[in-house]
Amino acid sequence: MGAKDDFKKIDIAELIIVEGKDDISALKKAVNADIIITNGLGLTKERLAEISQIAQSRGVIVFTDPDYPGGKIRNILKKHLPDCKHAYINKAEAINPKTGKYGVEYASPEAIVTALKNAKATIAQGEIKYTLNDLVKWRLAGANSGKRRLALCEHLHIGQANAKGLINKLNAYQIPPEEIEQFIKSCQEEEL
Repeated sequence: MGAKDDFKKIDIAELIIVEGKDDISALKKAVNADIIITNGLGLTKERLAEISQIAQSRGVIVFTDPDYPGGKIRNILKKHLPDCKHAYINKAEAINPKTGKYGVEYASPEAIVTALKNAKATIAQGEIKYTLNDLVKWRLAGANSGKRRLALCEHLHIGQANAKGLINKLNAYQIPPEEIEQFIKSCQEEEL
């Protein structure tokens, strides 16, 4: 057995923000975490609002490429999320030897874990996991659930979502079930 066989993923509680899909693939080899992308410099007001909402409930870690666009994205996020954590990776650990380009997607799992530990990432323990059964129980999935689901999404400021998307968002944002149940109770009174 080599050193690669000894590598063990870690669970991160915060949401990790990266630039693109290839970064997600690299991080998934190193950690179990919820990860979203900025689509490069294409950060919209809606995406910033969504990230701000997540930051309030569970925190975020910005993990961008060690290049000029990565720094620019990091600065935009710093301005909107002054309390977020930042993971940095050295250029030497994030270079594609064939192209000479830098990016998180080229970093080894060990380098990614080290960067996240240096950012003081919180190791996840006992997180909430919502399922389709929860949505059905709350009448947020199935027949005539769209209006109710939209109302919950607006109440939580998490953007509109279908049932599958809502499960993903509730799990990513770690919204307490009590908050959802309280909203559902108020909906029953208003007959949504």
